[in-house]
Amino acid sequence: MNRPLRISPAGIAGTVLVLVVVATCVRLGFWQLSRLGQRRQRNAAIAARMALPPVDLSLGMRDTTGVIYRRVTIEGQYDPEHSIVLAGRSYREEPGVYLLTPIRLGGGPAILLNRGWLPSPDAATVDLSPLAGSESGRLQGIVMPFPPAGDTHDGKPGFRRVLFRLNESVIPRFPYPVASAYIQALPEPGSGIRPTRLPPPELDDGPHLGYAIQWFSFAAIGIIGWIALATRKTA
Repeated sequence: MNRPLRISPAGIAGTVLVLVVVATCVRLGFWQLSRLGQRRQRNAAIAARMALPPVDLSLGMRDTTGVIYRRVTIEGQYDPEHSIVLAGRSYREEPGVYLLTPIRLGGGPAILLNRGWLPSPDAATVDLSPLAGSESGRLQGIVMPFPPAGDTHDGKPGFRRVLFRLNESVIPRFPYPVASAYIQALPEPGSGIRPTRLPPPELDDGPHLGYAIQWFSFAAIGIIGWIALATRKTA
């Protein structure tokens, strides 16, 4: 025989708490779905830009606004003395570094060029002498924005060869003007170029759908748990 459902202050408080938790989880789930939609819109805009014909930047890049995520061709003179080794990078599960070298074009500021990946057992130390002589050339790349410096700026002036983060704080470290975006050199089929050039940025959905499913699952668990508890008390 089922007993009537008893309403008590503790039961009311518990029900309100469950409803608040469930509502919060549902709200967070829809927030993640909103972020997923925003990311997909951004990815579509980036993909459309990358599909446009390459822009020739051999005469310089004074305004970066219109060329972010555009494919470009460049030809200029490398400045290997101010190359940066970006440590802690892997390629196909092998430790290594990225090599970034300023390239001086026909006009305007220099542009930092991510030339690609080099193997390094400790993911920090690399011998750059085999690359001597490759100080100029024409290549195709994609213009990438610098991540904001945020709290990663260590405030130390002067040039440093090895960095662990690439952001806009590297710009004032050079003895000459450097553009507020950088170029990632793109692979050329069959070239066998070293450093190993990196593919274009991967445009995926990120973790947002998985997070949304998790939050909705938490909400469902809360509702099911509350129903199970209420049913047991009336049994």
